[in-house]
Amino acid sequence: MDFLPPPDLALPISYEARAQAVALYCDAIVRMHWGERLINKIFGRAMQSHAAGRIVVQHYRWKEEGAERPTLALLQRHASRGTRTLASFVAVLRLTGMVAAEADPGDRRVRYLVPQERLIAGLRAWIAHHLRCCEALGWLGAGHADRLMEDAAFFSAFVSRAGTILDQVALHRGRFGGWSWFDERDGGGRVAMLLLRDHFKANPVAGSPPAAFPLRARELAEGLGLSHSHVRGMLKEATEAGHLAHDAGRAQVRLTSRFLDEATSWLLHFLSWFADAAHAARRAG
Repeated sequence: MDFLPPPDLALPISYEARAQAVALYCDAIVRMHWGERLINKIFGRAMQSHAAGRIVVQHYRWKEEGAERPTLALLQRHASRGTRTLASFVAVLRLTGMVAAEADPGDRRVRYLVPQERLIAGLRAWIAHHLRCCEALGWLGAGHADRLMEDAAFFSAFVSRAGTILDQVALHRGRFGGWSWFDERDGGGRVAMLLLRDHFKANPVAGSPPAAFPLRARELAEGLGLSHSHVRGMLKEATEAGHLAHDAGRAQVRLTSRFLDEATSWLLHFLSWFADAAHAARRAG
């Protein structure tokens, strides 16, 4: 497959620019989740994060466009699998106060899912970080991330158009090799981001082969709220799958060129979809 961002954003990007953008992206995401055991438990899998995002997107689409309000049934229609898990996840969101349920006045059996400020504020900070990375890559002009944080109308316009990001994620599921391999595992996306962050810190300029860097599985597990055995098993399987070389005795790891290509390609695609949504939101305003 073609490991380049979509044609409209496929500007020449130097290794150094890619390294800086990916390291910036991964460092901030890891910081947002480091030590946050509850958040990591709730949003440990991509499906859960995307479902929460769909609730917020659909809520804002309802407010802006009169679209269908979010319900569990709507989320299950968008899900390709795991509908029972999805119902349990929504129950957890309600229990933790991230989502409230509002009965339809015409049919008490219908329960609308209403995102609460805790979920909205977390999503706003998360989106803003993605826009900062797009600015660093030159795909957005400076100020988009700040505007998203400060301008409620721009935030609403962006979120109303962010369903395209979730649609693209679903369309591209499983197509990015090593990144997809990690993302399908509990906490795997966070582990992959930490590996990428530390790789680019150790390899700020192009080199062959990539340099190894320190990795302490127990510290990583504790920081991300995962069991030590789960992280050790994931690293062992990732080594067997050819995504990395792990020297447990020296507590070092080296990412393979193939994994770096696949993971970087995924992140560039992902960020490009945020840039597209930001351009659409700006045009709407």
